[in-house]
Amino acid sequence: MSPHGRDLESWIRGQLFDAVPMAVAVIDQQMNVVHANEAFARVFGPWEGRRCHEVYKDRSTPCERCSAFATFRDGVTRVSEEIGVDTKGQRTWYVKHTFPIRASDGTIPYLVEMSTDVSDLERMRQVNEALFERVPCEIVLIDRNLRIVRANARVVESFGNVQGRPCYEVFKGASEKCRDCPAEDTFRDRRSHFCRSTVRNLSGESIELHVTTAALGTEEDGPDLVMEMAVDVTESLRLRRELDVAHTFLQTFVASSNDGIIGLDAAGQVMLWNPSAIQRLGLPCGHSLTRAELEQALPEGFLAEVASSREPVERADTVVFDVEHNPIAVRLTGIRLRRGDEDLGIAVACQDLRTIKRLEKEKLDAERLAAVGQTVAGLAHGIKNLMTGLEGGMYMLDTGLRKGNAQRIQQGFDMLARNVTRISSFVKDFLSFSKGRTIAVASCDPAAIADEVVSLYGLRARALGIELTHERVGEVAPAPLDREGIHEGLTNLVGNAIDACQMSEEKRPYHVTIRTLERDGAVVYEVSDDGCGMDYDVKKKVFTTFFTTKGLGGTGLGLLSTRKIIQEHGGQIDVESEPGQGTTFRVTLPRNRLPQEPPPANGRERGADGRSNAGSGGSHGQA
Repeated sequence: MSPHGRDLESWIRGQLFDAVPMAVAVIDQQMNVVHANEAFARVFGPWEGRRCHEVYKDRSTPCERCSAFATFRDGVTRVSEEIGVDTKGQRTWYVKHTFPIRASDGTIPYLVEMSTDVSDLERMRQVNEALFERVPCEIVLIDRNLRIVRANARVVESFGNVQGRPCYEVFKGASEKCRDCPAEDTFRDRRSHFCRSTVRNLSGESIELHVTTAALGTEEDGPDLVMEMAVDVTESLRLRRELDVAHTFLQTFVASSNDGIIGLDAAGQVMLWNPSAIQRLGLPCGHSLTRAELEQALPEGFLAEVASSREPVERADTVVFDVEHNPIAVRLTGIRLRRGDEDLGIAVACQDLRTIKRLEKEKLDAERLAAVGQTVAGLAHGIKNLMTGLEGGMYMLDTGLRKGNAQRIQQGFDMLARNVTRISSFVKDFLSFSKGRTIAVASCDPAAIADEVVSLYGLRARALGIELTHERVGEVAPAPLDREGIHEGLTNLVGNAIDACQMSEEKRPYHVTIRTLERDGAVVYEVSDDGCGMDYDVKKKVFTTFFTTKGLGGTGLGLLSTRKIIQEHGGQIDVESEPGQGTTFRVTLPRNRLPQEPPPANGRERGADGRSNAGSGGSHGQA
C-alpha cells in the first residue's frame, strides 16, 4: 500500500466518523449507546452510559416499535421515520437508517444508526397539509388526464369521494371535459387561469365558484399536476344582486319622485340630485347642482342646522328661492346621514306646497261660497217671516181704520213698527255678514284681543251676576291677525255665552271664560259657559241659515259672521255642548294657514298694538 493509501485509511479510521454530517451512533444488544459522533451529540445531547431510547426520546422504557430490536433479530437493514427530543427539549423529526455490524462468527453484536434531521421539512409539510385541508375553499390536484388525484376535506364534504374521477364528472356531472377548461390551459402554458363555474353539490344545490388554477412541477414538457382552487361566491353574488336591486329601486325612486331630493357627502359637496330638485330651482335640465346654488336657494343656516343635529330637521311651511330669486312655498326636511360614529353626509327633501296651498285656498273659497248659499236660503226664509209680520200689521191697521177702532189701529201700527225695526236690524246684520271687505292683517297679541272683549262685557256680566274671566294658558306668541275681525268674532261668542246663562232656568252663579292658548302650532280661543247648553238638534243648526234661539231678540247671523271671520283666517270653529251643562266654542287658527302680513302701505302706519291708526269698524251681531 502506498503512503497516500495508508494516510487515507488512517483518516477514515480516525476522523471520518466525526466528519459525517449525520448523527451516527453504535448500539449494543442491551440498547446502550457505545459510541456516537459529534453530530449525534449536538442533536441529542450526552450519550455516554445511556440507552438509545433515553437519548433519542427521553424515555425510561424501550420504544414499542423498536427498529433496533428487529434488526438484531433478523439482521435486515431498516429505514424508519422517528420523532425524538433534541437538546432543547423540543420535538425533532428524523429519518433513521439502522443496519447491522456482523462479527466473524455471523452474530450481530452491534448496530449502526445514522439519523438525518428532517424537522424543518416536516414542519413545512404539516403547514402545507394544514393549509391544504383547512383553507376555506375547495382544492383539488388534477393530473394530465384531468383526474383528481387528491382533494381537501371541503371537496369531500360537498362532492363526496372524488379521488380518481374526472373533474368534469365530479363538478358538472358531464361525460366530456368542459369546452373552456382552465386546468388544460395551465397544463399547456404553465400560467394561472381563472373562470366562473356553476356546479351542484351532493344535495343538488347550485353553487357559484370562482376557480383559480396553478401549475405544480417543473418538467420541461409541462407540469405533472395542476392545483385547482375554488372559492364559493354564491352568497356574495346573491348579496350583490340584492344590492343591485336595492340600488336600482332607490335610483328609480329618487329620479321619479315629485319631491326634490338632494344629497351631500361628508365634505358638504352636492353629490346627488333628482330632476324635481333641478325643476324646483328653475335650473336647466341636466344642470349640475353646486353647493353655492343650493345655499342660495335654501333658508339661511338650514344646512348648518341639519349638520349639527342628530334628529331630522323639518320646516313644515317655508320658502326656497329659484335662480331668479322667486319664492316657492315648500316643506323642507333635512337629515344627517350616519353609520355608527361615521358621518356620511346630508339628505334634503323639498316638497312643493304651491298646489296644496292653491287647493286649500280653493277649499276655503268653496266653504265661503257654501256659507253664502246657506245665507241666501235663510234670507228667503227670514224675509218670508218678516212679510208675514208686516201683512198682519197692515191687516190690523186696515180693519181698524175701516171700523174706526183706535185700539186696533194702534195695535196694527205697533206691529208695523216692530217689524220695520226687525227689517232694519236684519238688513244691517246681513250687509255686515255678506260684505266682501278686505281683512286688515297685522302682527298682534292674541291674548290682548281677548282682554279687550272681557273689558267690553265686564259691566254687563257683573250686572247680571255672571263671572266673566280670561285665562291665558302658557305663552302665546304674536300672530298675523285681523284684530278687529277677531275682536268681533269673540264679541259674538261672549255675548251668546252671557245670553245662554240668562236663559238658564236655574238660579245659581254662572261663569263665562275665555281661554287663549297655543296648541300643535295653532292659536286657540275657547269661550266656555255653564249656562243652559244645547241639545243635538240645536248644535246641528247653530252655523246654518238664520237660526236663532233668541226669538225676536236675534237675527241668526252672529255665528255665521263669526265663522266667516275664522275662515278668512284659515281656521275653523267647533262647538261642544250638553243641555243644562253649558257650551264651549273652540276657535283654532293654524299658524301655517294664517294670512300673511302685508308690507306697510303708504300713508298708513300701524301702532305697536297692531291696530290701524286709520280706524276700523265691525259689527257685534249676536246669534
